[in-house]
Amino acid sequence: MSDITIDETTKERAAYCLSCPVPRCETGCPVGNHIRDYIKGIKEGNTEKAAEILYDVNPFPQLTCRLCDFNRQCQGHCVRGIKSTPVEIHSIEKFISDSVGRSYAKSEDNGRKVAIVGAGVAALAAAKDLRREGYAVDIYEKLDQAGGAIYSGIPSYRFDKKYLDEITKEMEDLGVVFHFNTNVDETMFNELKAKYDRVLLTVGAQVENKYGLDGEGCEAGLSLLYNLNVLHKAEEYKKKYHGAVVWGGGNVAMDCARSLVRILDEVTVIYRRSEKEMPANKDEIEDAKKEGVKFAFLENIKELRLDDAGKVVGAHCIRMHLGEPDASGRARPIETEGSDYEIPCELVVPAIGQKVSFAPFGADVDKQEGTHESTVKGVYIAGDAYLGPKTVAACIKDGRDAAKEIMASF
Repeated sequence: MSDITIDETTKERAAYCLSCPVPRCETGCPVGNHIRDYIKGIKEGNTEKAAEILYDVNPFPQLTCRLCDFNRQCQGHCVRGIKSTPVEIHSIEKFISDSVGRSYAKSEDNGRKVAIVGAGVAALAAAKDLRREGYAVDIYEKLDQAGGAIYSGIPSYRFDKKYLDEITKEMEDLGVVFHFNTNVDETMFNELKAKYDRVLLTVGAQVENKYGLDGEGCEAGLSLLYNLNVLHKAEEYKKKYHGAVVWGGGNVAMDCARSLVRILDEVTVIYRRSEKEMPANKDEIEDAKKEGVKFAFLENIKELRLDDAGKVVGAHCIRMHLGEPDASGRARPIETEGSDYEIPCELVVPAIGQKVSFAPFGADVDKQEGTHESTVKGVYIAGDAYLGPKTVAACIKDGRDAAKEIMASF
């Protein structure tokens, strides 16, 4: 039995779980956690058993329990939630993650070497599996820390970066070698192909959509977050801008709005559908409202207003109404004729999605359907670069899937 004391609140949360024969919660988990079984471990008072079950599938629960949209994923599928309150799965996962550390025995080197470009969660998940099977793994990252978009894009008020430091230390103890502040261009990519047995690209979806908006004071969402989180330019923005408009309805838009409302006088989120259709985490939306972010639902930006020097002075917007569902399954937004209006602002932040580009690695590199191997033999792709922009949990699973394919290729 476990000698770790389980607090009464966690015991109550676990006891509330019905241990369903067919656990709906697991169908909503992108990483595939065995949720019913690790909760059963807590019910039995055996935290180590619960941790073993959890870590067997999910190497980084300290990330998923804090960053997953659990209201839509695991908890959103909980049978308890149909007529009542769902089991607080993320809180139970957090207790396990915070109570039992992870340690992994090093495997004997098998003589094969893998280079990974990018140090996001897909890279870290793949590297852990590869290293545990004896592969030498080097990770090349252009930033100064691991974590990818979690490090550069998620504000510290929402997520403590100490968990990324913990993971990095775990990986280094396992024998993974990090090469930070290293930008891999086409020349270096070719060198990696020659030096390593396999190369895995986990470079994210790094091309931001601005849909033609431009001007001084128009800054894409991830670029803004990088400037605030990594370059620490908050004071610079504070001096330069008074009001900002964030264009979009996803989690990046919420991170931008919540970051800006901490330093600017007025921040408005413009979203072309209703609040019901917003893809952002519902808790993030509510937190943004409490912090003073204004929301303009069923409205859209048509173009920016610039002064003679090319600086943003406002946005030309139009009101929308909803039509029939489109390919995404959500109601299609339609412009309402004659409803144009202007909103004054000095900063406009398009946070409306990203695309994947492999151009930095040459014209021959691209994805293939049904396999993580790229169009270049021996080069693999994983994470957002393979899936498109997805969740932390989805990228963990995809990194592990790519590692399996790499190992099976020998």
